[in-house]
Amino acid sequence: MNKYFIIVLLSLATCCKSQNITTFSQLENNIREILFQKGYISQNSYSQKKGFTIYGTYLRKVDEKKLRNGIYDLYLGNHSPQFKFIYERNKIIFLDIYSFKNFLESMRTQMIYLFEQRYCREIVVDYVKRLIRAHYSFNRNPRDLINKNCEFPEKRISSTFYLNEIKSKIVTEIAQKEDLKEENLQPEKIEDIAVSELSVYFGINEKEKLEEGIYSYVNINSNVSNNSYFILNGNDIKFLKMDSDESFIKSIQEIILFGENKNICSEKTIWYIEQLFSNYMENSCLSKVTKDLP
Repeated sequence: MNKYFIIVLLSLATCCKSQNITTFSQLENNIREILFQKGYISQNSYSQKKGFTIYGTYLRKVDEKKLRNGIYDLYLGNHSPQFKFIYERNKIIFLDIYSFKNFLESMRTQMIYLFEQRYCREIVVDYVKRLIRAHYSFNRNPRDLINKNCEFPEKRISSTFYLNEIKSKIVTEIAQKEDLKEENLQPEKIEDIAVSELSVYFGINEKEKLEEGIYSYVNINSNVSNNSYFILNGNDIKFLKMDSDESFIKSIQEIILFGENKNICSEKTIWYIEQLFSNYMENSCLSKVTKDLP
């Protein structure tokens, strides 16, 4: 079994009474118990076996006679928070996306599961986008279903770095990746580094300090054409790793955290994430794959 899926399964002992959920009734009972214990449904709803509806996240399907593995939505009613859960191998993994901390961890759990299933890029991205929108709309502002950060123009803030300073740090990063001596690499490479901001604001003025944000860079004379990325935040540069599923998931969390701390519109955060996915995963969806999703 993949080590990532083992990590996910470790949480099952605390989230579910039953470890062998085979019927829709058992599924409902376990979900109801979780929601009640977390305080998301009332004693009355719990006693009367009410309080939520289950939908498949991707195709909005629920087969009550034969449970399908996959990711599901929990609908608690108008102006109520939204949650999700994974049903796999007769077990459930509850995705609590109410608080930001739990949302960030649930994002990691969901992505581990999606990579374990070997879904193609479009499907993985779609699930990621749905989770982000559920947290920032249903759970942050359940009455208007709008992320308030999307109502106002983004405030542009300058970092402490000029472009050449950024390039020097990129050269150091490249040297560390390739296990080379920086002093031998820098004179040769620094002019080959192309840096672009991932933003609607195109162009970088070399004479001005770069604005905070998420940037891509590429060595234009390298055999590797894929972009690499970094977050520029005040006097800090965080290079985003994409050399494994685990490091890629961590980079997605870093982008979400940056957007949260800077009050960036969640739709722009989604756009950032899509750019990383376009370089990390191949586009290889098959229609028959989606037919099996709930």
